[in-house]
Amino acid sequence: MTNTEPAANPAQGPRPPRTDWREECEPGEDDLFREFADYIRGQQEKLLRDDPGVAERTRGGLLRGFHAKPHAGLLADFEVLPDLPTHARFGVFAEPRVFKAVVRFSNGTPTLQSDRKPEPRGIGIKLLGVPGKKLLRGQEDARTQDFLATSHSVTSTVNHVRQFIAFVKAGEDGMLRMPYRLARAVGFREARRILWALLRTVILPKVRSVATEVYEGTAPIKLGPYAVKFTVRPAEGTEPPPRRRPRGRPDFLREELAGRLSKGDLLFDFVVQFFVDDKLTPIEDTSVRWEPEVTPFVKVARLRIARGELDGGLGEKVNRLSFTPWHAIEEHRPLGNVMRARRFAYEASSANRKHDPEPDGLPL
Repeated sequence: MTNTEPAANPAQGPRPPRTDWREECEPGEDDLFREFADYIRGQQEKLLRDDPGVAERTRGGLLRGFHAKPHAGLLADFEVLPDLPTHARFGVFAEPRVFKAVVRFSNGTPTLQSDRKPEPRGIGIKLLGVPGKKLLRGQEDARTQDFLATSHSVTSTVNHVRQFIAFVKAGEDGMLRMPYRLARAVGFREARRILWALLRTVILPKVRSVATEVYEGTAPIKLGPYAVKFTVRPAEGTEPPPRRRPRGRPDFLREELAGRLSKGDLLFDFVVQFFVDDKLTPIEDTSVRWEPEVTPFVKVARLRIARGELDGGLGEKVNRLSFTPWHAIEEHRPLGNVMRARRFAYEASSANRKHDPEPDGLPL
């Protein structure tokens, strides 16, 4: 449907959710997405050839195209809260219940580098026992639903996936030449805007704990007839991160997480924001932040990771699974060009890694 109403003004305060959102698919974009998926596959294979340690650590297999380094694979409860507003009661949020889930914390790049390096961090949540036909061909009968989110995301700095593709390719020969190559691809003004946003959101923040990061879905998904963006954020009362990051410990984020879980449960709130306006909450442009003053956060679920020791065997099993926003029912279909591109890229990356099949429940 076409939005014929005037754009919302942030000064006017919160606006009611609307269902007249729309995607704007471009002619030939599938070819662009396939080409990028092929590029990611080539980069995976190149990394395997160039770094003998990758083959040893992955038993001869490929790393993920992104979010290659895991910190932990964990079991969790995903509790859908009672008394949700009517416009939030769709899909897995239709009624109060508790889903069993597996959670994967990770670094965002395609390489296995030190946790001290600046890069996005990610959380992948896979709900188990979710009924309904799934969107991916060949996995229609799977009983899982994935929600993927990142902190300090590069995709939140670009106005179209073309810019993200240009950014990834510009950095393939190192960071020194990257600004020049990016400017040639997207223009000086856009390159400056992206790099400045990257400096503020990815390079300068010093992540000290994956338990205290705020993870955003970046691009929208459906919530029944509505469009939403979701965020996974630490619950109130979460212990703050250490004041300093330890030196000489490349895996300190896993160590810090293990220390937290030895003392108590880990809690996150799952919140959503609803589409209200084509300008202030666009579907296709991920560089526009959906401001809570315009579309407030609605808490719909609580993620609980129980106290205990990190299980290396469970972590390996979780790491062999495929996580993609397209492991989804129609009520939560991913939206926008970033998500449409991810369908091609994630499917290609997962197939290259020969991932394990979707679990039907526990144990994995």
